[in-house]
Amino acid sequence: MRLSPPLRAALAEIVATLNGNADHAAACTTPSGVFLPLKELERRHLDPSLAIRALADVAMLVPSPSGKTVVREFGGEDTLGLVIHPRFVTGLDAEDFPPAVSKGGPRHAGA
Repeated sequence: MRLSPPLRAALAEIVATLNGNADHAAACTTPSGVFLPLKELERRHLDPSLAIRALADVAMLVPSPSGKTVVREFGGEDTLGLVIHPRFVTGLDAEDFPPAVSKGGPRHAGA
């Protein structure tokens, strides 16, 4: 199964912001992968629930004990988003990310 071209393009665009000014990044790395705020999908005219389902169907999401989404601090506020496994992000080495989230990591929100 493959991602739709609009979702694939949105993910590439969001992840590419990690290479620029940190103040303008649309995502961030976490201890378990890349945190992507759901609002960034909405800004790109994608339905977050459909995107979550598509990403889960191709096993790109980091497993969460309580669902597919997490809440974490991003841009100074608690933000609902998802975590993409680092093996799917060019330029990140999955070996640099531990298999489990350590204490003090994101709070999980059911989705």
